[in-house]
Amino acid sequence: MKIAFVSTQNAVRSIMAESIAKKLSRLALISPEVYSAGVKPTDNIPEEVIELLKEREYPVENLRPKGLADIPYEDLHILITLSSEARDGCPYSERHMRREHWVLEECHIPRREELIKLLEQVENLIRGLFKIS
Repeated sequence: MKIAFVSTQNAVRSIMAESIAKKLSRLALISPEVYSAGVKPTDNIPEEVIELLKEREYPVENLRPKGLADIPYEDLHILITLSSEARDGCPYSERHMRREHWVLEECHIPRREELIKLLEQVENLIRGLFKIS
């Protein structure tokens, strides 16, 4: 199974989702290929995001902003968009078995409190996706 989380810049929301899903999928006893991308990818991930993920013991290896062309977009089974730009900018594909849109607010200024709130929101959504209590 291939899952992708797509946001606007692939700097905060989708990066968090990729990292969290990689760890939580193990709790669900599944091993999907997990990707993230941005419809307008940025050049880097804020250091505050990487540090928070490390603190919560989520994997950060190989996390970097990517565009849709950098992931196996046409081969995805599940596509989850995390911004209205991503929802509108991701082409429809008949090959995707499931497509969802999660409403997550963008952190314009990555303040720690906002990042923690966002991370917990993403954790809850992914727990629901993988049916983990």
